[in-house]
Amino acid sequence: MKHTFFILLFFCTPVFSQPLTLSLPEAILLAVRQHPNVQSSQLSYLAQKFSLQVQQWQFAPQYSLQASANYNNSITNGQLYEGTHNYNVQPAASWLSPIGTQTTLTFSNSQTSNYNPGLSLDIMQPLVRGFGSAVVEAALNNAKDSLIISRLSTEGVLRQTVTNVINAYLAVVAAEKNVLIDKQALQRAELSVKQTRLFIQAGHKAGNELVTVQADAASAKTTLENDSNNLLQARYALLAAIGIDPNTPVTFTSLDLAALMQKYHLPTLAETKQWILQNDIQYQIDQITLHGQTQRNSLIANDNSRWQLNFTGNISTGHATGGGDNSGLASLINGINQQKSASLNLIIPIDDQAAKQAVQSAKIALKQAELALMQQKWNKQTTAINGWNSVQSAERALHFAEAAEKLQFKTWQLSYQKYLHGLIDSLQLQSAQFSLVRAQQASLNARINYLRALVTLDQLIGNTLKTWNVRVRLS
Repeated sequence: MKHTFFILLFFCTPVFSQPLTLSLPEAILLAVRQHPNVQSSQLSYLAQKFSLQVQQWQFAPQYSLQASANYNNSITNGQLYEGTHNYNVQPAASWLSPIGTQTTLTFSNSQTSNYNPGLSLDIMQPLVRGFGSAVVEAALNNAKDSLIISRLSTEGVLRQTVTNVINAYLAVVAAEKNVLIDKQALQRAELSVKQTRLFIQAGHKAGNELVTVQADAASAKTTLENDSNNLLQARYALLAAIGIDPNTPVTFTSLDLAALMQKYHLPTLAETKQWILQNDIQYQIDQITLHGQTQRNSLIANDNSRWQLNFTGNISTGHATGGGDNSGLASLINGINQQKSASLNLIIPIDDQAAKQAVQSAKIALKQAELALMQQKWNKQTTAINGWNSVQSAERALHFAEAAEKLQFKTWQLSYQKYLHGLIDSLQLQSAQFSLVRAQQASLNARINYLRALVTLDQLIGNTLKTWNVRVRLS
């Protein structure tokens, strides 16, 4: 059965009152919802999304409202002079265009003894420095790139979280199987002790033979104790990888290693090199940064070194004083009080060393970013080759280790039969026992290493979330 996980902006800290039983897919599901790193990355995405909205808001009409009320009177030489009052409500609207045009419309409503409104329209257009959408919308485009980068970072955190859970789960499985190997070794050692006692009682073995097999049994108990502690630590490490309280009572179900191997499909080497460049999070981020913010920084630095030529225009009507035709809303359209102005303001920088340094620094930063991206491309492809070769090597090592385990088990069976018939002594039996344990552990390690190589390669080519049907949906 396939498991499809949707990751939402959902933050909670679940409290588990009953013991949990988790399979590997369930542990992954819990981790991608619960792990603090995942939640933190989602919060960063939310903050970046708001930053983009703020940058988009800069190019939307802006509205403001100012209001004031003043009253005063005075007494001079004991004589009271009539007080004056002034009320003014001034709404305004402004707009910044993508090419740098700044437009402001202000409506003044001044009320003293008469109502004298005024309407003003101010326009300022950069003609050289600060002109054009590439310069004006640089911060907006940076915010768009940052949102994409934040989403990629969240996906990267999810990939790493899923990979960490799988590796931690495999560590628990390996620790459990090591404990099982130790128990089997202890059973064989205790059986040897029992059989040796019988031989000694029957007079077929010397008494010192018992010391050897008893030492073997004691060593098996020590190994079992150490590996049992390793299993306990592996369980806590898995809880940490999932991102839940270490005091949570959890039981992990057994894992079918053969079925897990079938879940992964080894691509060709050419596909591996291609997919790692397409899907690697850091490589994508560096590409976006190079072709986005780094190039825009160079563009802005060059723009800041140019001449500054600004056109300013103003049209206003009203703003009169007194009564009659100078008052009321009619004074805005009767043409009695109007002002129009237009001007050009030119600023020529002369030997601006700071601007020149900024241009040169931006060019160097752009070139360095290009070189770094090229170097990173080579490194990623090298990593892909090494990862692909590691899977191939781990698979071959697994076949050899499984064959060695089968042969060594047969060797131990033969050695035990020889021991029963008095053909070998306890030291030779102990040697066969140790060889069997080492072969079993080598086979287990080879199986786990092969799976981890597959998991690592799956993460390298960016296929982790697809393999486990985890879909990212950020709102």
